Amino acid sequence: MKACKQGAISPDNKGLVNRDLCIGCGECANVCPTGALVLKGTKMTVQQVVMELRKDATSYRRSSGGITISGGEPLVQYDFTLELLKAAKEQGWHTAIETTAYADGKVIEKVLPYVDLALMDIKSMNPEVHKKFTGVSNEIILQNAVRVSEITQTVIRVPTIPGVNAEEEDILAISRFAKTLHNIKTIHLLPYHTYGENKYELLGRDYLMKDVMTLTPEKIQALKTVVEGQGFECIIGG
Repeated sequence: MKACKQGAISPDNKGLVNRDLCIGCGECANVCPTGALVLKGTKMTVQQVVMELRKDATSYRRSSGGITISGGEPLVQYDFTLELLKAAKEQGWHTAIETTAYADGKVIEKVLPYVDLALMDIKSMNPEVHKKFTGVSNEIILQNAVRVSEITQTVIRVPTIPGVNAEEEDILAISRFAKTLHNIKTIHLLPYHTYGENKYELLGRDYLMKDVMTLTPEKIQALKTVVEGQGFECIIGG
């Protein structure tokens, strides 16, 4: 709380949060003079989550649907993710997970047997490009893609960003890699959009992709043709 009391927010600074003083304690929401700042998120047990999900159990049954665990990255909190998936399977629900598979291989082998469908991101086959734009190597991801596809039905998803991985050779490389995997029939191309820009502004962060243009319909169709040429179903947007 010390940082907050020193000026992270107060009536004197027009309600602006000084992010440099933020220590993540949440006290700013408690002292916000206008009530405009609120904390989001609720700590819940696996049992509490399941009770909430059971409210829609009829819909799951009628639609042959189920639950999808997303994030962030669900495998960062893999213990909770694993127990939630186990509980969902006990309820007879179909389970899916959205993941980059950037995790220890042992985590993959523990969690994925309880997943009916893995929606797995692959952003680039080029290790230098991947490192530059994500901050980490793609080596673990590509190794785990093999593990994931061996365990469960998998869809490869490609967040497609001009200047990063939106050329035909980029998508061809990913598609050819997908052909070496198991249980993969579909690739999703997720065209870059600017929907998250306002979130950066709310967080007081610089949005570094203001100059990135969205893909034209013609460009998207050309990339779709590349995927289909490798024998996969291609869905735009996923």
